[in-house]
Amino acid sequence: MALSSLLGQIMSLKNEIAGAIRAIRKIRGLDYGDLADVSAKANIGKLEQGKSNITLAKLTELAEALQFDPVALMALCVAIQNDEPTDITLKRARAELDSFRAEGGEELFRSQFVGKELKKRSPGKPGNTKNADAVRELRASGLSQAEVAQRLGLARSTVFRYWQQTT
Repeated sequence: MALSSLLGQIMSLKNEIAGAIRAIRKIRGLDYGDLADVSAKANIGKLEQGKSNITLAKLTELAEALQFDPVALMALCVAIQNDEPTDITLKRARAELDSFRAEGGEELFRSQFVGKELKKRSPGKPGNTKNADAVRELRASGLSQAEVAQRLGLARSTVFRYWQQTT
């Protein structure tokens, strides 16, 4: 699933999060007062009515207060949104994580941190190394910038930028 699609999905989970919080709170036998350390009673009420958005940080805090794993909470919400059993949602997530790991993504992800602190990255827009490599290969094979742009489906300005990096 593309990151923008995932973020769009998370942002649109307001009703699913409302239902999950409501159900978990009831199963745990908690009232709004039990969650007051996390958020004001009125805010919990708005969340449970689907009338308020929540940040990921606050959702994690709330899950902890509910004594419920935040990943499990998100799995419940996505499963309801996709109208599928939670097991299917988790199986798909597991496959995505396995694929990510096989591509070296988990190792790359972990290398972005020193302890729990995010490393600083160099300023500017990060480049797409796969596209840069493809432009270099096609340039070496004798194609023009226009031909490379057409073959890769990239904007000519993007090809030009990568082209300049190979000189």
